[in-house]
Amino acid sequence: MEKMVIKQGEAKTVTLTVKDGLGTGVDLSGAALLLGVKKDKSEAEYTFSKADLEFDKSQAASGIVSVNLSAEDTDQPEATYIGELRCAWAGPVIKKSEDFFLQIKRAVTA
Repeated sequence: MEKMVIKQGEAKTVTLTVKDGLGTGVDLSGAALLLGVKKDKSEAEYTFSKADLEFDKSQAASGIVSVNLSAEDTDQPEATYIGELRCAWAGPVIKKSEDFFLQIKRAVTA
């Protein structure tokens, strides 16, 4: 499982790649995306989330998408969070990528 490290209150662009079992990028150009981040998988609510319209899908046909996390998104208590990217296509097909860890580290202030 991949781990990303971000400082508290840091605005950052996160790039995610979705691959199939053979390592080939999954075409996400027709998918509705949702990025959800929470402290524990058992939690019902996300600590913060990003909706489909907030994603840059310019490379989606190759399975690559990016989304901007704002300073407000990452202004969370220092901890390791679980992130998930949900991908949904028209019809009953829903596919969820592998979860990843997002570690938010305490920002050092003077």
